[in-house]
Amino acid sequence: MPSITQTIPSFTGGLSEQPDQLKFPGQVKDVQNAIPDITKGLYKRPGAKRVGTDPLPNVATGGSWFHYHRDEEEGSYIGQVAADGTLRMWKASGDNAGAEQNITYGTGGEAAIKNYLATSNSENIQFLTINDTTFVNSRDATNANTLIGKSGTTTANPDPHFAFIEITRTENGRQYGMNLYNNNTETSFTRATRIQILSDTLDESGGTGQCRGIGIQTFSCTAASSYTGTNTELVTDVNNTTVTSGKNNLIFKLDIRGQQGNIGADGDSPDDFACAYSRQAILLHGGEGWAFGDQVTVTMSSAKGRTVSGSSSSGTSGNSGKGESPATYIIEVMEHETITVKANLKLSRPSPTPFDAETAVSSDTVLGGILGDLPTGINGKIIGNGIYMSSATSFNAEIVEDDLMRSMGTSVNDVSLLPKQCKHGYIVKISNARQSDEDDYYLRFEGLNDQDGTGSWVECAKPGIDKDLTNMPLVIQRTALANQGTSTEIATFTIKQFTYGGREVGDDNSNPYPSFVDKRINRVLFFRNRLAFLAGENVVLCRPGTLGSPDFFAETALTVSPNDPIDISCSSNFPSELFDGIDINSGLVVFSTNQQFLLSSDDTVLNPDTAKLRSISTFNYNKNIRPISLGTTVAYMDNSGKFSRFMEMANIAREGEPNVVNQSQVVPTLIPKNVDLFTNSRENNLVLIGKTDSDEVQGFRYLNVGDKRQQSAWFRWKFNNPIKYQFVINDEYYFLDTDNFLQEVRLVQTESDPFIVQDNVDYLLHIDNHISVTGGTFNHNDNKTTFFNNTWIPLVTTPSYDLVAIDTNTASTRVGRYAKATILPHPNQTTFTLPGDWSGTSIFVGYLYEYKVLFPTFYVTQTQGQQAKADVNSSLVVHRMKLHFGKIGLYETTLSRVGKNDYTEVYESTELDEYDVSDAPYIEEFIKTIPVYERNTNVDITLKSQHPAPSTLRAVSWEGDFSPKYYKRV
Repeated sequence: MPSITQTIPSFTGGLSEQPDQLKFPGQVKDVQNAIPDITKGLYKRPGAKRVGTDPLPNVATGGSWFHYHRDEEEGSYIGQVAADGTLRMWKASGDNAGAEQNITYGTGGEAAIKNYLATSNSENIQFLTINDTTFVNSRDATNANTLIGKSGTTTANPDPHFAFIEITRTENGRQYGMNLYNNNTETSFTRATRIQILSDTLDESGGTGQCRGIGIQTFSCTAASSYTGTNTELVTDVNNTTVTSGKNNLIFKLDIRGQQGNIGADGDSPDDFACAYSRQAILLHGGEGWAFGDQVTVTMSSAKGRTVSGSSSSGTSGNSGKGESPATYIIEVMEHETITVKANLKLSRPSPTPFDAETAVSSDTVLGGILGDLPTGINGKIIGNGIYMSSATSFNAEIVEDDLMRSMGTSVNDVSLLPKQCKHGYIVKISNARQSDEDDYYLRFEGLNDQDGTGSWVECAKPGIDKDLTNMPLVIQRTALANQGTSTEIATFTIKQFTYGGREVGDDNSNPYPSFVDKRINRVLFFRNRLAFLAGENVVLCRPGTLGSPDFFAETALTVSPNDPIDISCSSNFPSELFDGIDINSGLVVFSTNQQFLLSSDDTVLNPDTAKLRSISTFNYNKNIRPISLGTTVAYMDNSGKFSRFMEMANIAREGEPNVVNQSQVVPTLIPKNVDLFTNSRENNLVLIGKTDSDEVQGFRYLNVGDKRQQSAWFRWKFNNPIKYQFVINDEYYFLDTDNFLQEVRLVQTESDPFIVQDNVDYLLHIDNHISVTGGTFNHNDNKTTFFNNTWIPLVTTPSYDLVAIDTNTASTRVGRYAKATILPHPNQTTFTLPGDWSGTSIFVGYLYEYKVLFPTFYVTQTQGQQAKADVNSSLVVHRMKLHFGKIGLYETTLSRVGKNDYTEVYESTELDEYDVSDAPYIEEFIKTIPVYERNTNVDITLKSQHPAPSTLRAVSWEGDFSPKYYKRV
């Protein structure tokens, strides 16, 4: 039976639950409170430093926790939203660490904010920190205050009912008529289409040769009870009855021409000549109400002279004086037409403009005529070259001559028809397509200096529709910092309802509400400069660049813009409510409980046209734990079985499926079900997984070199008290235990860490919840030092290990001295004693924790390629093992042997008579031989260190007798 030896060169493989013969060299059965590192070895984790002196004050039971890192100078904060919605914040690092911070309730008020945040399940509250703003949303389906709703209305028109009439041009001889109505009742009126001169008073007898009755004159006739300042004398109807109203604006022109002639005498007397008249009546405008048989008597004032009714007693210089008064004409309507329109409110027919081309027509005259003809109940105001009409009741305005005027109500078909001057605040709909509402949009007139008149048209929303969003995620912002840089530094945090952009343009067709309305926000994310909400099966992203006031509505309804919001849903055969996501180089990976999707773009710009949301994998996902980035891959938890699984997704691309690996396959029972604490340090290649109210944390250490994974190692940490929150900021791991002590584990050593220097080598202290205390009083009689008024001692309710003290004063001869503290029952367990003289110096006091490594069964192994094959059929008796240590202090080994009592031996790294009295009892490297003398399958070997000293295992060699049992291996 030959004697052989084999060496396991490193123990960076971590914990494995595979059978021992299948474990890779460097894996162990169990490893506790250690970190596997390819450089240092398997070393004891750093101790946890207490933040502040006492527990965090006023911590509520339960609640939801989050953290916020301000900057390197100010430090970090930890926050809690209690079950009743109360927010509290504490300083986690920096000046005045551990102190509670000030909280103010901003927009919305304290009651509304607490109502939104109140929940019985802490996982309902989700947080996302972007710069100095932390978004807070609630998933609570039982809280009506978390359901996204609508509120407010868009800007309304200045009046409930309105119209605008614009004069497009002025023209002589035209009537600027308008029909005003509010129902379908039709109104009919008649209009003359042909007239004649029925009779006149012209005299064509002798003595009229001067033809003084000739002339051309235009008449505008309207029936009235009396006629003053007009040429109209009488209006009668077909029955020759005098009419005083209802017949308006009959306009005609009389053209009277005459020819002088000799009537047969010698021509030496005026009476020998007579005038023969040619009479013509030209209808210019048929008016309103004029019908067949109607007559109007007019006097032609522009032509005077001898008429049938004249007097013969007058006359001078041989001229006849008969008929010096104007001639009178009776005009009769010969034909008319009947016109039917809708004008139950008003048939507005103002007087036509002058037919005389030499008379200028101004828009003021026209507008004045229209304004004066408006009915009671409709108000009018002249603005520019138009009239703004308004009323308390609905009405329609219809123009008669569309080449002279334009009428605008609530909509127009062509934006070029809008007036340049209008009522300030006037809103009009631009209806582009008759059979589609999708391309319609709205414009509002913005008057200069908010006044009617000159201004411009700007796009707006349909008046009177829903505008804003309610029950949206809140924000927490640090708004003040007092006493900066001092031990009393304190910040003020404001929690408030955030300002989200409202609907400023369009309507429900061209600019609808986002799909998360009437749903609850499951998660707030930030992707490609857009705030993203996950709600139901939809991913909704706001417009880019609007983080200060996130806008989930389109900027314009005129066209589809790359800057529009993105609202896209996932397509799946499973119910796929989305709960979380993570931003990666190729897009946004979003998670449902049973499927994963990738939101990406086929173009360089992500916009509504290029956004695609497609399925990339179908694995279960624990919705209560956020996915994390491991640098180039994404990790998340699967909670579907009896235990949790740690999944890693790599090679995520727009095309093709990613590679998804269950990294916890080698430790299938290590991670308990329903874990809810998940954090990582990418700089230290470290993932830590925990569960609220458990004192154990599972760790995963990984290392990539190029495209290959060089290390995948599991381990676990065990703390003195259960924890309820954890997080990593930079190289510092923080956890809050159930006694509300916030503690910090520095993953990378800093100058402020407590350590002992020996021979220019730093040795960290390995005690948890440690602080520095001074003021010990030494008693020579009992050789003890007493430390009083440590009020925090009784607040540590259930420590798993002893309270100890250690002296780190390098200048002292007692450097590295260690002692267990005795806590005195009185007064109030705030006093402890240490054996010996510890006075006059600052010492560190904390709680021990146990470093433990349970080795696998040793087998003779042979390397075949990248695999190690164990010989399980041979006989192996292990004589001894050699532990190759790095930094090491006090440690112990336990041999658990079949059929025998366990054998435990405690070792010190420094041996008697081999180190100076003032040296710390630690060394940088050491090899220790442990006797075994047992068959390999009959013994389990455990390495432990429950001491403030370091403990680092680098390699193990074993020696023993080996026999193949005379069987030939084939």
